[in-house]
Amino acid sequence: MYQKDLCGVDDAATQTKTLPSRASSGRVIPARREVHNRLAALDGLRFLAALAVVLFHFVGQTRWGMIDIWGRPWQATFPEAHGYFAYGRLGVDLFFMISGFVICMSAWGRSPRDFFISRVTRLFPMYWIAIAVAATVIYVFDTPFGRPHPRVLLANLTMLQTPLKVDNLDSVYWTLWPELCFYLTFSVVVWKGLTYTRVAVFCGVWTVAAVLAPSAGIPLLTLLVNPTSAPFFIAGLAFYLMHRFRPTPLLWGIVLMQWLLALHFMLAPHGGRNNWDTWTPWRGWLVLVVTVFFVLIAVIALGWTRRIHGRGLTALGATTFPLYLLHDPIGMTIAHHYGDRVNPWVLVGVTTTALIALSYLVHRFIERPMARSVRRWLNSASFGLQPPRERV
Repeated sequence: MYQKDLCGVDDAATQTKTLPSRASSGRVIPARREVHNRLAALDGLRFLAALAVVLFHFVGQTRWGMIDIWGRPWQATFPEAHGYFAYGRLGVDLFFMISGFVICMSAWGRSPRDFFISRVTRLFPMYWIAIAVAATVIYVFDTPFGRPHPRVLLANLTMLQTPLKVDNLDSVYWTLWPELCFYLTFSVVVWKGLTYTRVAVFCGVWTVAAVLAPSAGIPLLTLLVNPTSAPFFIAGLAFYLMHRFRPTPLLWGIVLMQWLLALHFMLAPHGGRNNWDTWTPWRGWLVLVVTVFFVLIAVIALGWTRRIHGRGLTALGATTFPLYLLHDPIGMTIAHHYGDRVNPWVLVGVTTTALIALSYLVHRFIERPMARSVRRWLNSASFGLQPPRERV
């Protein structure tokens, strides 16, 4: 099994820490002695984030979404629980922070070619499987999603629907563009070679770009740096540097800045991270939830969870990406058809359990073999610009 970020299984089955290394500035950054330790706590945390998103879509949807799916407003479906489960939408932000941590960990010491192959084989196989499932559900069954034009399906297969200004086939796909932009920009650092100094400088440059983008009037810059999501990715990178090289005042400063920026974008009245037209929670709870996310990753980064082990957490971590991509079209269609016939809580419990089991089976018997095939094909390919040998 591999560590897995928001958008797929990662290649780092173990966390390897080397002996003290020298940053590009020439100063030795102390690192812990070499150990091989799976971050099981990260697996568990990632699964909880995915589960929070699933239950948000079932129980905590916006008032319009609840009517579309269940056929009645939340007051008649989950009158007490709706307000609590609505915070499950913030699980995506926790995903982004975990992604920054895990991508930096898995890319350390790798070539750009290895990094590219890793990302392609971890993203696209499961994504294409999800597209096939979503298209089947949407075009064959009566769903609350409607039937989009086939052009939407074709654009979504590229994973570039956001810059193409095409609707997502499934609403959860919106998170894939921030991930892709992170991979694209971080690949520059991978190309130069990851060091403590280069990753720290990258965090600083991305922070400045994210702050300037909203007022710069350059749509391309805003599209690439994703200001509202950037603080979580950057914090994840800084936390991984803490995990690998031990905490420093610089890294704590980066984390503190990202916490402040994350809350700024979360609480902004217009154009921020939260849509106040569809969700108006008490601001204090937003501050508390985001703060808890930072604290949880800090606990892992500082090594306080190293004693947590378990194959169960590893198995749950493996279900995260399939569960995230598959739950919406399948789960919402089931609720749409049976929401008025079965007790809502029974339906949510049974459907969620079935989706977790399905996600594991898809990962084990479809995604993983497909990813291996794609990886073998890419590993045998030439990435140079020289033309292939001509046909005789």
